[in-house]
Amino acid sequence: MMNSQEKAQALIEAFHYVKSFKDRIMVIKYGGNAMINEKIKESVFGDISLLRQLGQKIVFVHGGGPFIDRQLQEAGIQKVVRNGLRVTDAKTLEIVVNIFKEINRECVELFQRHHIAAQDCTDGLLLTRITDDCLGYVGDIIKVNRQLLLDTLDQGLIPVVSSIGTTASGQKTNINADTAAVEIAVSLQAAKITILTNVDGVFLGDTLISHMNIQDIKTGIDKGTITDGMIPKLMACSRAVEQEVAKAHLINGTIEHALLLELFTESGIGTEVVKS
Repeated sequence: MMNSQEKAQALIEAFHYVKSFKDRIMVIKYGGNAMINEKIKESVFGDISLLRQLGQKIVFVHGGGPFIDRQLQEAGIQKVVRNGLRVTDAKTLEIVVNIFKEINRECVELFQRHHIAAQDCTDGLLLTRITDDCLGYVGDIIKVNRQLLLDTLDQGLIPVVSSIGTTASGQKTNINADTAAVEIAVSLQAAKITILTNVDGVFLGDTLISHMNIQDIKTGIDKGTITDGMIPKLMACSRAVEQEVAKAHLINGTIEHALLLELFTESGIGTEVVKS
């Protein structure tokens, strides 16, 4: 249990960070197991609602991998992944779009339950093109309609974004949610992007690496100390800070109140990525 002095110090520490982030934009990418566990889900939306009430501007980007995987299995469609991207044929795309609509609707309702207004900002936000026919309807982002997000934020709303894009001809495309969140953060020159993952951060052996820069990431990938699913996430963080987003964070979204711990404590949690 904390004594009175420790509680006061914690409040002072938190207040410092509240002031530093007031009226600044933060992009949060939500996905993985944090979407499945009801207690954690409540924690995530409660924390974001508190951040909004404290004056932070939030853009909320969601994925939906676990739900898509389950629906594909029920439909008898095999999941195929190439270079970390889901191969998306017409039937898979239909499933992805429908599931994302449901998730987006639920996210808006959860914010409203916490007395925070939110709005689906997916349509017309991400202009994409299809560059690899082997991946099917997977889109590369070529433009973000940042004004749509800024207008929504100015209305006091949280934009809720599904990682679905549209080509110039009107074809919907599937986008990696981490990539979508990063490109949105870059377009807005956000103060921070936070990616909720299923792990505590980046490890070197058994040691959690709390701070990395772009060169650390390149070296780790070249040496093979950064592997598997952490590579695309760290590459996404590297892209963000390289394009002048001040900070990127990978944190374990399955830890209760992870967002508050990362933002409002000196030690923080997870792995922070900066430019240099």
